[in-house]
Amino acid sequence: MFSMSQKVTSRLFLKFRFTLKQKLHSMVPDVVIPNMHLEECIWKNLEKWHNKTALVCAQTNRNYTYLQLHKKSNALASFLCNLDKLKQSDTVAVALPNLPEYAIIVLGVIQAGCKVTTLNPLYTSGEMSYQLIRAEPKVIFATPETYKTVQIALQLSKLHIPTIVVRAKNDSTLPHGAIDFEEITRNHCDANFDLRRSHDDTVLMLFSSGTTGLPKGVEITSRGLVSCLHQLSAPKLDRLSETSESEQEVVPVVIPMFHIYGLVVNLLHGLLKGSKLVIVPKFSSELFVNVLETYKPTVLYVVPPIFHMMLNSNKFNLSHFTKTKSINSAAAPLGATDIMALSEKLQGKVDIFQMYGQTEVCVTHVQSSQIDDHRKPGGIGFLLPSTEAKIMSTTTGNEVAANRVGEMYLRGPQVMKGYYKDKNANDAAFTKDGWFKTGDLGYYDEDGHFFLTDRVKYLIKVNGYQVAPAELEDLIRLHKDVDDVAVIGVPHKKFGEVPKAFVVRRRDSNVSSFAFQEFVKSKVVHYKQLIGGVSFVDSIPKSQVGKVQKNELNKY
Repeated sequence: MFSMSQKVTSRLFLKFRFTLKQKLHSMVPDVVIPNMHLEECIWKNLEKWHNKTALVCAQTNRNYTYLQLHKKSNALASFLCNLDKLKQSDTVAVALPNLPEYAIIVLGVIQAGCKVTTLNPLYTSGEMSYQLIRAEPKVIFATPETYKTVQIALQLSKLHIPTIVVRAKNDSTLPHGAIDFEEITRNHCDANFDLRRSHDDTVLMLFSSGTTGLPKGVEITSRGLVSCLHQLSAPKLDRLSETSESEQEVVPVVIPMFHIYGLVVNLLHGLLKGSKLVIVPKFSSELFVNVLETYKPTVLYVVPPIFHMMLNSNKFNLSHFTKTKSINSAAAPLGATDIMALSEKLQGKVDIFQMYGQTEVCVTHVQSSQIDDHRKPGGIGFLLPSTEAKIMSTTTGNEVAANRVGEMYLRGPQVMKGYYKDKNANDAAFTKDGWFKTGDLGYYDEDGHFFLTDRVKYLIKVNGYQVAPAELEDLIRLHKDVDDVAVIGVPHKKFGEVPKAFVVRRRDSNVSSFAFQEFVKSKVVHYKQLIGGVSFVDSIPKSQVGKVQKNELNKY
């Protein structure tokens, strides 16, 4: 931890850098990115913890040691290398829920010189086909439960490719025509994979809508993925301690692994450190409580809906977190009030942090008590090492100084190669000198701490004034009768667009919409008022990783 003099010196230096250069750097030294592929990074310490549990299923207790994980991923890579019509650099699709086998598949596919594209297993066949047409996979992984949907999606996509089925339950029947995952990974193979792989090869292709438009394939290179894992492992920033003879982190994986947060931060970073990963196939409060009681996690990665569940439900108390060092939230911002409330519920005994990232940039910001022991609730933390940022005015296009809101631009080795086969989207996403436009509005303060205010595409333009929905949402959450809230812009004849709030009231509350409008009116300037009104709803539509689906609110 910094001494007081070190903190002062560091802050003075930061202020100097911020004043003269709007291009911001991390407060910790750049990391050395090894010239290694993903599986080489994961297995470099295999001898140290080969007998340690790597993965355990929270529902079935099915588990793999690190040695078993290594052997099975190697066997899968060997099978894929010998599969007809699958060539190096081809795409392999994964339509699975969170299962221990997910790790085997990702490592095996990448080791075989191919790239992984992940699909939400809850997608309809139409939604799957949209992604399959664009990703052009040559093989797909499914479960007996998703097999029928996958086959219809393949027909819609006009794809005739092998389907490998993972049977998580012993009594599951292998669908007709499918390849059995267990059979092809049963026999260990020490094959020498004679592949000429470049560190600039794409290894992950996850889909994201970006700042505009329909979902696009985000290409993450081998170097980008390895860089992100080592940036997360930087001194003073790493959440996880490396496994030793006597100590091993216990980390539940509740974030869907088809999402960048679940796949890279929760799963792959955990494997890099030798952690014991408790895989939660389908989240429920009951199963999560059981995981907390049975496995005593040391580190938690969550999204805002789970965070709010821990805060508001009486199912959770301090006894569930006796071994927990930190709770880390990402995917959508948390309000400062909620962070402080959970900290009080846990009597200040568990560190609560926010992280920031996107599919396009993996992770770029984390909070750290070792850099600044008076963390600022509501912030997203500091830049990861080897990462640069600048804040650009949305009106003038010029760089702005500390405490001024603008769009955050980022540059670093973890940033995506680009959108797959989409030149127009790439031209819109990157500047000519390589800065990625995040589409997120935010600012940094004189201590180098970053804060998000909203998404550029969600800004409400009221008679020429810009209104950030997140600002109003944080304000409305302060009302004692609010359980949840989302704000969007709705058309208005006079002002063009005005804010409207969708509110979930607390149980037994009968507060009126007028009362909410008056509450906001007393606290904001005229153009931020809820001129569009207030609608009460039973729930706010959200994605599986906690992001409010504002397009759905337009249908209410």
